[in-house]
Amino acid sequence: MVEGTAARSNREPMGQKDMRIGTAEHEALDRDGYVLLGGAFTRQRVQSLREGVADLLERARGGACTIPWIDAAAGVPDRIGHMMHPDKYHPAWGQWLADDVAADLEALLQGPARHSLFGMLAGGAGHGYRMAWHRDIGKPGASDEADFLRRHHGRLIQFNAPLLEGDNFLHVVPGSHVRASTAEEIAAARAGVAGTIAAGIEVRLEPGDILYYNANLWHRGWNPDGHPRQTLHAAYWKAEYPVMIHEHGQQEALGAAAHLQRLPPQTRQLIQRYLDAHADAPKSLLDL
Repeated sequence: MVEGTAARSNREPMGQKDMRIGTAEHEALDRDGYVLLGGAFTRQRVQSLREGVADLLERARGGACTIPWIDAAAGVPDRIGHMMHPDKYHPAWGQWLADDVAADLEALLQGPARHSLFGMLAGGAGHGYRMAWHRDIGKPGASDEADFLRRHHGRLIQFNAPLLEGDNFLHVVPGSHVRASTAEEIAAARAGVAGTIAAGIEVRLEPGDILYYNANLWHRGWNPDGHPRQTLHAAYWKAEYPVMIHEHGQQEALGAAAHLQRLPPQTRQLIQRYLDAHADAPKSLLDL
């Protein structure tokens, strides 16, 4: 991996009606496959999200919901999924999405967005984590790989937003999101956690930052020493996309009337569009 870090776009925290995704951010996403907004959220916002996570962990330890643990006694969770579902939901992330994130999503996607997943990447207690280089939903080496990647670019956006200091656990290959995979990248994926990609860089994030990126960028999670990590992680599609196999099965939990009613309007809209896009026989993105 090369010595380098992801370039950041430093923006002051703004109100929900202010637009912070402009030409430079669109160009970065198209060129590099990601855009890093430094200092996008206030310290008060970060603190409210931390408190929401602490409340979720306390509820889980009390049996109100189930989450995976690295060390339950020490309060160190493993990766948590479905945090928009009623049992794991906290108003802190619903309000954050509504006030600070929804406008970014729709600006980057250039149209209405819908929910796909929302959770938290986690680590700590010296429990190491290594992931092989990969694309999330790609077809490395296929003859139509580049066409497939270009067709779906700009229609899906993921984000990582850290709550703890020193978040350098994501490695990416800039510009790898709309081109065919190289022989080195394919070999790295086949080699598992031993694989290396010379052009890979480390993304360094701090609380208040957010990284938006294309899920088919070559990337990996890398925390071999098990440092503490709490990184909110979510994915959104353009609303026109039907719910696919990998995100199917959330409609019953998310569609509960009382749950929908307690969500802020912009957050409820993201969820409602997921419900509206439900398919009884979901397909894979590879088939769209």
